[in-house]
Amino acid sequence: MKKITYIFTIVLSILTSSCNDDSNAVETSAVEITFDNRISANQDLNLGTTAFINQNNESIVTNELKYIISNIRFIQDNGTIFEYPKEESYFVINEADPSSLTLNLTGIPVGNYTQIGFGIGVDQSKYPLDGGVMNFIPKAEEAGMLWNWAAGYKFIKFEGTFTPQGGTESPFVIHVGSHGQTLDNYKFITLPLENTLNIATGNTATVNVQTLVQNIIDATNQIKLEDTSDIQVDPVNAPRVATNLESSFSAQ
Repeated sequence: MKKITYIFTIVLSILTSSCNDDSNAVETSAVEITFDNRISANQDLNLGTTAFINQNNESIVTNELKYIISNIRFIQDNGTIFEYPKEESYFVINEADPSSLTLNLTGIPVGNYTQIGFGIGVDQSKYPLDGGVMNFIPKAEEAGMLWNWAAGYKFIKFEGTFTPQGGTESPFVIHVGSHGQTLDNYKFITLPLENTLNIATGNTATVNVQTLVQNIIDATNQIKLEDTSDIQVDPVNAPRVATNLESSFSAQ
């Protein structure tokens, strides 16, 4: 009996030691992602003041710029992909609120990363208002990024004034989101990093994402605001804006 008890004690000790062995634990660290909203690469954005001229010779002044970022992922130089927990991966970037422009992410595995990816808006699996992102819904509502409980999210809220060449100043409103299963304006983009992002234990790595405002209406598709200054539940022009958003971001 003593021999059996002795053997049991040894086995238990080995199992306990194995369970407490953290040698195989994945090392993680933190990353700060800062969104730098600009008119262009060489011109900063100042709400209500700075203007730019689009290819339709309209002078554009931005009064409000907000957009939803989601489903963040990091891609290592060896192709390994780390997806940030989805339930914590929904954010409103608001140019008028400096505190919203930097995302502080933790638990990122250490390694060398060459690409970053994220969604612009909310994907269909969480749409219109899936319970898995219940913690995000109040934030979106407070930021004015919801139409209503049934219609769902505004992926981008871009408002201001435009002045056609030789014309008078007028307001414009661009609110783009998805509507049901037939109008899906969610976009996921993957951006190469100019320099390899080294995430190491004990250090907070930084990523700077530039968002070029002029591209929202003046990229793959040219939006003439004199013809369509109110783009919301618009099956024609909302997808055109969503396509432009894919080329509005770059990462450093």
